[in-house]
Formats: sequence, C-alpha cells, structure tokens
Amino acid sequence: MSTRQDRGTLHLLRHSSRIADHCDVGKVTIDMLPGEILLEVFAFRMGGVDDNYYEWETLAHVCRRWRSIVFAAPRRLNLRLCTARTPTSKMLDIWPALPIAVYLPGKNDEINDNVLNALWKNDRVCKVNVNNVSDDDLEELVRVMQVAFPALTDLDLHSYEDAFLPGSFLDGSAPNLRSLRLVHVAFPALPKLLLSCPGLVSLSLLGISDSGYISSDAMVDCLSSLTRLETLEIDFLYSQPRPNQASRRPPPPTRTVFPVLSKLQLEGVTEYLEQILAHIEAPILDSVDIRFFDPLVFDVSRIAPCIGRTGTFETFDQAYMHFDRHHYIDVVLSSRNGTTGGKLLNLSLQWEDSGWKLLKLIRGGFGPRFEPFCLCDVDRRSHLPSWAEGMGNGPWLHLLRLFAATECMYLTKRLAVRVAPALQELTGAGVKEVLPVLQNIFVECLDSLGPVQEALGQFVAQRQLISGHTVDVQCWVKGERT
Repeated sequence: MSTRQDRGTLHLLRHSSRIADHCDVGKVTIDMLPGEILLEVFAFRMGGVDDNYYEWETLAHVCRRWRSIVFAAPRRLNLRLCTARTPTSKMLDIWPALPIAVYLPGKNDEINDNVLNALWKNDRVCKVNVNNVSDDDLEELVRVMQVAFPALTDLDLHSYEDAFLPGSFLDGSAPNLRSLRLVHVAFPALPKLLLSCPGLVSLSLLGISDSGYISSDAMVDCLSSLTRLETLEIDFLYSQPRPNQASRRPPPPTRTVFPVLSKLQLEGVTEYLEQILAHIEAPILDSVDIRFFDPLVFDVSRIAPCIGRTGTFETFDQAYMHFDRHHYIDVVLSSRNGTTGGKLLNLSLQWEDSGWKLLKLIRGGFGPRFEPFCLCDVDRRSHLPSWAEGMGNGPWLHLLRLFAATECMYLTKRLAVRVAPALQELTGAGVKEVLPVLQNIFVECLDSLGPVQEALGQFVAQRQLISGHTVDVQCWVKGERT
C-alpha cells in the first residue's frame, strides 16, 4: 500500500466523524474500507458544494480504485468539468463525458477559444457563469449560444456595459433552467424564455436599462407560471417608462401563490412595483427589500397581502424609530410575543407636503426587543437632525396617526420635546383621532421636562374631557419595561 494512498485515506477519515468514531485511524488502510463507505466519505469530503469542481479530480488521481468509485457515482458526487482551469481540448480528452460548467469569474477573463470550445458541447453544458465581461466578449458568447442547451440549469451573465441578447438566444427555450441571473443585460425576448422554464427557482434581473424594459403586464404573466421560485430580484437602473394607467389591468380577484418564495427584492417606480405586488402572495417570505424610485404615500395595506399571510401586519405590536440625518425615518416593526417568528419589518419613510412617503420596505432578520411604539434615536446624538427639529407639529401628528392601535408609547427625552407640543395642539375631534386607544405615555427624564409635562397634561385633560378616556403619563427609566 502506498504512503500516498494511506495519507489520502486518513485525510478523508478525519473529515468524517461517523467513520472516525468507529475506526482506529492509525491502523486503517484503503483495502479495509468497502466501496460504499469510501463513496460516503467522498460525498462528505465534497460537502455538496455546487461549485466544488476540482475536489473529485484530486480523489480520482489517488488510485485506480478510487477513480472507479468516483466515476461510478457522477450524480451522487455532482461531477462536472470546468473551463476555469484545464484547457477544454485536454479536459474533454482525459475525462468521461461529464456535464460542463463554463465559468469566467472576473472582468479580466475573456471569451476565448477555451470557453467557445466548451460551449460547442451544448448538450453537456449545465452551467454558464460569465461575470463582468465586456459587451464585445458577451456578444461572442451569445453567437455560440443560439442553439438549444438541454442540460443547462444555471445561467449567470453579468456585463459591465449594456449588453443585448437576441430572441434566438438558447433557441428561445431552456426547459431545465433552475437559476437565471442577468446583470446589465437587455433581453426583450425574456418573457418567452421564462414561459419555457417551469422549474425555475431563482430569478434575478438586475440593472435593467431602458433597452431591456419589459412591461409590468408581461412580467406579471411570466411570474404567474413560475410558482416554484424561491428567490425573485428585479431592479431597474432608471425610472423606466411607467405602466400606462389607462391600460393597466385591475387587481386580480386572487393572487398567484408562491409557496416557497423566501427572498424578494424589487427596485423601481411605484406603478411598476405595485403591479407586481398586486399579483403575488408569498406566505413564507424571510427576506423582503422593496425600494421605490418615486416614493408613494405610506399605506402598508397596499403591500401587506403580498409579503405575508393574512393578519401578518396585525401581529407587529411594537415600533422603534430611528431618525436618520439624511431626511428619513426608519420605522422598525416587531412582535413582543414572537408571533412573527422573530421577523422585523423596516419601513424607511420621508416627509413631504402630502404626507410620509415610503422609500423602502425591508422584512427579515431577528433583532432586539423594543418597547411598544418606542420613539428613539439609535446613534445617541444629543440633538435630532436639523430637518426633524424644523418639521413643525403637522408631520408628527401625521406620523402618530399611522399607529392607531398603540396603547403604550415610550418617548426619549429629545423626542418628547417635539411630540408633546404636537399632542398639545390637538383640539376637538382630533384629540380622539390621534392614538385613539392610547392608555400610557412613558417619558424619559419626565421630572426634568417642565414644558413636556405641561403639554402632555393639557393633552390628557382634553382627552378626558372630550372622550372620557384616561391616559396615564409616567417617567420612563431607559432599559426598564413596564
């Protein structure tokens, strides 16, 4: 038995606790292990990593027996040939007819003969990953890819210029495609291709330019057939043509359910994104990031049905606010009782004359526990940003109206100085309309804030007088929960 073989065996055994626990590693030789055990060790060593193209080559070079075990289980070990290291002509001569991954990881790589020769084996190409190449290089690649690629499961094309794919790309069909990612690549015939990809699980269309614009109606039609999606990302470079209001379809009576969609990222103009959101229901979303080029007036009911099951938003019973120095507020919604599985909803709002505009919506991640409707400034500056200091009372009252179900409100010292005068300003029916079920207000350092005490006292008195509803004002010691 060669020293090399024994070293290889021991190396593999140390990566498999299941075998190492039952063997005296120092005495094990390759002849003592049956083929099925070695195959399990090989699979463990390769770890199921999709892009682990070369591990199997190392195993196949150890000895003839190992090579036969490796090649007897190409699917189990996910064996692939890759253009990134070995010249295609040599690779095709020395290895069996395995699936081929065409891989160019950086912008210094070129679409050379090595890559083109691999693409000519179109019946074996399973993956094409071309990252950050020039328009000319991508055009050369596309020239070869205007035929069917029946084995293709993963396609990732990233151009650092505005590239273009003709309608003849992939012969208009990719029946086995599971992952599609296009970055700065215009493909007007994309809807036709997507309709041929019923098994698609990941779709990323990033950096869409005007030349790559696809109408929202066409996009919705495509998505309705892709109910196996787990990841959906669509973002535009510019404020592309808006959907024609007169020709827009009315919201559907029922949404298309995406039962396994866990990640959603959208960026574009409001009308386009709303058209997509109106047709989608994704009950298990873990990560949501929606950004609007033109902010819309905040109305969470227009988005809620898309990003969670019915009642999801009602389970968010805490709010935490961060006032950013760049003219917007982050409102983080969470649940005290864990009814949302620890998920947070982050709404980035910006004030305009017409009201609070929704710039961005992000859902996901676990985070700290917040007091119910806690107005805080997370970077602990001694003053609010100048834009927030000068807003006047109107925006504060408008903000408070967004949280009509709030029973307890916690105010930091510097925010109490702004919110209390706004509440004091309320008269008549407005006293009942803002925070209608409020029971408690907790204010940091209340004892030292005479004007705040006076303003809140007037608000409480008016609430009692007009509605008979009592509000209790107490001092809040940061870090304590009531």
